[in-house]
Amino acid sequence: MRLFLTILVLLSLQLHALSQQQCTSTEYRQQLFNRVAGFSSKAAAIEMFTRRFIDKKTTTSDTASSSAVPEIITIPVVVHVVYHSSSQNISDAQVLSQIDVLNKDYRRQNADAVNTPEVFRNVAADCGIRFELATVDPNGNPTSGIIHKNTNILGFNISDDVKFSANGGDDGWNPDHYLNIWVTNLSSGVLGYASIPGSPKDKDGVVIQYTAFGTNGTATAPFNRGRTTTHEVGHWLNLFHTWGDADCGDDEVADTPPQRAANRGCPNTIRVTCGNGPLGDMYMNFMDFTDDACMNLFTNGQRERMRSLFASGGVRNAMLSSVAANGRSNSPLQSGIIEESNNFIVKVYPNPATSAVFVQTSSKDNTSNSMLNVYNEMGQRVMTVKLTQQVQQLNISLLKSGIYYLKSDDGKNNTVTKLVKF
Repeated sequence: MRLFLTILVLLSLQLHALSQQQCTSTEYRQQLFNRVAGFSSKAAAIEMFTRRFIDKKTTTSDTASSSAVPEIITIPVVVHVVYHSSSQNISDAQVLSQIDVLNKDYRRQNADAVNTPEVFRNVAADCGIRFELATVDPNGNPTSGIIHKNTNILGFNISDDVKFSANGGDDGWNPDHYLNIWVTNLSSGVLGYASIPGSPKDKDGVVIQYTAFGTNGTATAPFNRGRTTTHEVGHWLNLFHTWGDADCGDDEVADTPPQRAANRGCPNTIRVTCGNGPLGDMYMNFMDFTDDACMNLFTNGQRERMRSLFASGGVRNAMLSSVAANGRSNSPLQSGIIEESNNFIVKVYPNPATSAVFVQTSSKDNTSNSMLNVYNEMGQRVMTVKLTQQVQQLNISLLKSGIYYLKSDDGKNNTVTKLVKF
């Protein structure tokens, strides 16, 4: 009898783990196909554009389409924390921990990248995508990029109610300029789901269970390393599950091996399915279903699939002109800031600010040769300062509230940094 009860407990734990590992993006995508007029043709057009982008880059060494995409794509993020109980109202520190995970995972700077099996390291990719909490809201006002909103709804599902204030959630911000992430209590053991490119704009974004978001606070093992969000943002960037959502299906990525179905838990051996030996399943890919601790890579093929969205004519190309985030922006005017590969780097802090900021430069040349010009959103120069110190205070008290661009030039290199003035 005792053995029987032990077996029941173990089975219940296993079933609980399985139920808590459910990404319902596939079901959500099918729901869009069924309910949104014209969505299937729009999705097909996006897929055709993606294939042309990848094929052209594969067959030519330097294409206009690939060169039009910035080396580092910056995505402004707004996080809507929609909570019913105080325990669901996650802290800003937990939100920041998730942004940190996204930045490391999408730049292959995650510490566990060393765990990628040797046979797959040659296809592991730095995707060249970074995420920043928005510093400017849709009305041009300063923001932390984090919204906390109480709701009387006990739990949400893939009906998208969480995305609308009228239904107990919170309205999303313009998806041409922001990645909307809703963090809430999802019902039925769902960890998360995501819209896909081409979805209705008022439903565009990612929804995450509050116990699977970030790395501290309410984050609960085995989904406490932020990989649920990494996975769902992958869907938002047009990636499919590695098994193609079918028995030996196609995820439309050439360098991910075919596999029979989702992997779960934390495999520690080669799993050969669908004739993919001797390498086996790439179960450590962020688009599989393994535990957070066992995910550690995107591939080069996945990288190009995601980046195609931002090419000229791509469905997310408009985001390259967004000025909603603080760090490096994607437009030509704002290129090249805070990149360690530059000889001349400018950092501005605090940012946003009210009366004064510190301008920090890092240059192999003499800082005293540098000039700093401040421009408003109209491109008009409103201030010029000669930089004489590596860390120099700048008085901005006379500037009107708004967004400014600090362009520095040491005679050989120049950078542009965005400043938000309260």
